[in-house]
Amino acid sequence: MLAIYILFVCIVSLLTTRVTPEVWGYFLVEDGGNHPITHWENVIGRAKSVDLNIPLKTISKNHALLSRTKEGRWIFKDIGSKNGSEINGYKLKTDKRYFINPGDELVMGGVHCTIAPASLEESRNNLFMREMDKSPVAPWKILLAITVFQAMTIVQLILGMGKEINVMSLFSIVILSAVMWIYITFFKAMGRKGFEMEMIAFFMTTLNLAIMTSFDPDGTFKQLLAALVGIALMVFMCIYLRDLERTKKARGILIGLSALLLIINLIFGANKYGAANWIMIGGENGISVQPSEIVKLAFICIGAGTLEELYNQKNTMMYAGFAFFCVGCLAIMGDFGTALIFFATFLVVSFLRSGDLSRMILTVAGSGLMGLMVLRFKPYIASRFAVWGNVWEFADDKGYQQTRTMSFGSGGGLLGLGAGNGSLKHVAASNTDLVFGFTMEEWGFIIAVLMVLCIITLSLFAVMSIVAGRSTFYTIGACGAATMFLIQTILNVFGSVDLFPLTGVTFPFLSSGGTSMIASWAMLAYFKAADMRENASLAVRKEDQYA
Repeated sequence: MLAIYILFVCIVSLLTTRVTPEVWGYFLVEDGGNHPITHWENVIGRAKSVDLNIPLKTISKNHALLSRTKEGRWIFKDIGSKNGSEINGYKLKTDKRYFINPGDELVMGGVHCTIAPASLEESRNNLFMREMDKSPVAPWKILLAITVFQAMTIVQLILGMGKEINVMSLFSIVILSAVMWIYITFFKAMGRKGFEMEMIAFFMTTLNLAIMTSFDPDGTFKQLLAALVGIALMVFMCIYLRDLERTKKARGILIGLSALLLIINLIFGANKYGAANWIMIGGENGISVQPSEIVKLAFICIGAGTLEELYNQKNTMMYAGFAFFCVGCLAIMGDFGTALIFFATFLVVSFLRSGDLSRMILTVAGSGLMGLMVLRFKPYIASRFAVWGNVWEFADDKGYQQTRTMSFGSGGGLLGLGAGNGSLKHVAASNTDLVFGFTMEEWGFIIAVLMVLCIITLSLFAVMSIVAGRSTFYTIGACGAATMFLIQTILNVFGSVDLFPLTGVTFPFLSSGGTSMIASWAMLAYFKAADMRENASLAVRKEDQYA
């Protein structure tokens, strides 16, 4: 009941948010009407898909870009139009940026245009619409509910595990609870309001620690440390993403570091369950790191782009080359599941960047042939596909994990057997690749489904942010992160119950694994950056929202 209350309130608050597009000015066209400017980045042309549509033959389909700085100034850029553009009689060079002020005479393909500021009435209407927007839910009742849930979890673990449990694993949940209160209280005092995403993440992390305690009590504190690193990285990324120019400059470094990590992984990677996607630090008793989880963060940042960058062929080719390098490295490692996540994210981001569905279909077809080659030369991956849909015929061999997951998971019923009381924890990878079944057995089908709904909610919120996002960079970043979360969840859940081949990927926030936990929390920064509710995002300053 507590889980339903906590997640229902957070989910409803996120999905019922009405993000109102505001009018920042008007684009006036001679004999072509007045067009309200509702985005910070706009495409001007005669194509139906553009933001400011001018259906005149002398205007190119994608003629120019009009973007707004956070100081409120407008920048105009001709993107290779057929008939060119002029500002106050000065012929503009293609692909050069020019400041344009309200009242300046702009000629596009012989058509006279100008920019007019929003009227006083429109500005008042914007203020009124902001007041009409639903405020984020207050965090205190939910925080209290999560704290009670954490206390009950500790009690249940003591009852379920008895002498097998240790004090440090229980204390880890207490520390997480304290960090949660400090985090919300601090940023609330700083004037922030929207914490639904973080509260969902804190709740899922609580379950993660409980699952880790049930599976391996000695590893719980290490998992907590990973969560704390992830929270700190998420806050850092939110602050860093405030400045797009700074973020864009970091891309070259991110590409270099990501490539280096993957190459090191190829050379020194340790083989686990058929995939050499781990690096062992300090020998067998040290720590293991999965570089591809960290590369995910860079992959999204490199793929996201401002509207101006989307019309830069060099930028597009750079991203495509980097994407196929990442997928190729993962294929060589034998990490088919992560390669599929990267590829699916590349497809979604590429479509958002170009809107070209035919190119996307060709890419899928070509990659399908590459996938068949991988299956031909990677027997481990081929064996996973061989038992797909027939795991019960191999119940004591290749289908051992999935048959046990389905048997023990269904045994948990709607409410579960209780934390620490399950039997699936004795099956290899039950706390990572098969964590959905683990959750079903000990926590029940209801909570397991709620975990899936949390990921779906974050993804839907990312799509909703497109309406009023400050920049395509933030909306593409959020949708890229949503794609990664969704594909991970689908592969983890469906792989556990034999609807998909078992690909060995984690469930965001829920699966054990330090690198996965760090990446899940850090990925939340992309969702926060796309949150345009007033004072809701750590990544957006109030003066930037309504400057």
